[in-house]
Amino acid sequence: MPGHPSDLDLILALDDRWNAAYHHRDPGRLTTVLADDWLGFYHDGTTVTKQELLTGMQTNPTTPLIFERHAARVHGDTAITRGTLYAAGQRVQSFLRVYARQDGHWQAVSVQVIP
Repeated sequence: MPGHPSDLDLILALDDRWNAAYHHRDPGRLTTVLADDWLGFYHDGTTVTKQELLTGMQTNPTTPLIFERHAARVHGDTAITRGTLYAAGQRVQSFLRVYARQDGHWQAVSVQVIP
């Protein structure tokens, strides 16, 4: 429909909200982006819940963060984005974010982070 955003547009906007929340260290901006059962997976086998991520955002250093998105794809009610995080001009990690449409609304359901 003309004038209505595509699913890809909605995912890109949601991904941008995630990046902005991290850039500003503002868990309030991120809380609605993440599903309540969101899980993060790290290269060392650590898993992180939504609440642990939001709490950790407040205690991490305030080094400016820059996100670079490399790809985004929508597959029905699931979408992924892939990107790289930079801190102080240095590549810190790459990530794969997973989004799902639940009850007509998109939310992040998972992330996998690698160094």
